[in-house]
Amino acid sequence: MSQQPPLLTVRQFLAHKHLLELRLALLVKPDSGLERPILSPRLQKPGLALAGFLASLRPGRVQVIGASEADFVRTLPEEVQQERVQSLVAARPPLVVVSKGDHAAAQLFAPFCEAHGVVLGLTQATTSEVIERLSSALEVLLAPRTRIHGNLLDIFAVGVLLQGASGLGKSECALELIYRGHRLVADDVVEVFRLRQDQLIGQAPEKGRGVMEVRGLGIINIDQLFGAAAIRDWKPIDLVIQLVPEETTPLERLGVDQQVTEILGVRRPLLQVPVAAGRSLSLLVECAARRHLLLQRGIADMGRAFVEAHDHVLQRE
Repeated sequence: MSQQPPLLTVRQFLAHKHLLELRLALLVKPDSGLERPILSPRLQKPGLALAGFLASLRPGRVQVIGASEADFVRTLPEEVQQERVQSLVAARPPLVVVSKGDHAAAQLFAPFCEAHGVVLGLTQATTSEVIERLSSALEVLLAPRTRIHGNLLDIFAVGVLLQGASGLGKSECALELIYRGHRLVADDVVEVFRLRQDQLIGQAPEKGRGVMEVRGLGIINIDQLFGAAAIRDWKPIDLVIQLVPEETTPLERLGVDQQVTEILGVRRPLLQVPVAAGRSLSLLVECAARRHLLLQRGIADMGRAFVEAHDHVLQRE
């Protein structure tokens, strides 16, 4: 399971749904440029480079030409304009985007982008909107990611990842939770990516969204059975619950010692729930989600409070 950001080409990036509202018109789109990789989720406004400080350019970054950059270039003598723009494009950035529908600035960049095989786009959107949409798309597409086995659900607004060996009843438990009104994100395989260092986002693989495999029933469509409100596309992972066989796993009964697990270098609380005949797993998972919410609100853990009160009484005696 790789933890490295995936390779992202300009062609793949331009096809992302977050960019549709920009209505980006490609003025220059060479095949070699469309296959060039984007290496960084951070954008660059190349004002310093256009002023002559080419060392400020960062390789693999999308370059955004806003109103300030375009206005500055127009103040330069024509020969200097040509020199500065050519030097910028000769660094072969993966993509140059001109905002605010500035055709004059785009036409200044176009011949050099043609010569160096750099994709050039023009949009009517403001520079701030361009930066927001491009950055949000790149942050997701270039995020470290992995795939893990389990079921991810939205329970009381808590992202709960159910894990455990095959045959312990994860899918049956998830199905009962959906019946109780909670929402399915992913069944069996969860794609996880990390945002902003400590946020874990889980989603289902493209072909497995909205469906579940349940022993005895086969593949079922949650949308058709329970409605669109029973599924969601993605959810941050807040709590990991591991189903374990009761007879083989020694458990800490008071729940004082908080366990954690690590996904993509990010730690999340881990709760082990024993599986045995007659136990309502869905009820236990619901209670675990409610308990997590209370802890996040700063309400003292009941198990720890009980032990501390008991120790206090013993000390007094």
